Amino acid sequence: MALLPYLDNKDASPEVLEILDARSLVLNVQRMTANAQGIFPFRSKLSNALFTKIKLDPRLREIAILRTAKVCRSIYEWTQHVPAAKHVGVTDEQIAAIEKWSNANCFSELERLVLRLTDEVNLNVKGSREIVEGLKRHVSPGEIIELLIVIGHWRQTASILETIEVDLEDFAGKVNILEGTSRQSK
Repeated sequence: MALLPYLDNKDASPEVLEILDARSLVLNVQRMTANAQGIFPFRSKLSNALFTKIKLDPRLREIAILRTAKVCRSIYEWTQHVPAAKHVGVTDEQIAAIEKWSNANCFSELERLVLRLTDEVNLNVKGSREIVEGLKRHVSPGEIIELLIVIGHWRQTASILETIEVDLEDFAGKVNILEGTSRQSK
C-alpha cells in the first residue's frame, strides 16, 4: 500500500481534474503525482511531450526508460513500460537483455551508446564525453538533449514510485500505456 494517499477527484483542482478526466487510462503514478496540484499540469505536459513531441526514436526512448527502471530497481516503471517498448519495436530478446546489456549481442551500436549513457547518467549524473561524441555520429544534438531529459524524467519518476511505494495496477504489464498517443513509432 502506498505511503501517501492517491489524489481523490473530489479534492482535485479543476485544472488537475480536467487532465485526469481527459485520459482514457489514469495510472496510479499520475494519481499520486497529482497530489502536487500546482506542478502536476506541467509535469503531465512534459510526460506527454516525451511520448509525442520528440524526434528521438521511440525505441531508443523505451530502451532508456527500461534501463533506468532496472538501474533504479523500479518494478512499477519496468512493468508499465515493457508493453510500450514492445509496441514501438523493442524485441523480446532486447527486453530480456536490458539488465545485462553489455554482454548481449542484440543491441546496435547506437542502442549500446544509449544504454551506456543511461547507465552513466543514472549512476554518476554525468555522461562521458566519449559517449556524447559517439551519439553525435548517429543522432542530432536535439535528440541527445531529448535522451537526457527522458533519462532524467524517468529517474525522477522512479524516485517517486519507489519512495512512496506506489501500487501497481491490476492491469500493469498487460496494457500498452502508449495506446492513443499520436507518435508511437517510426
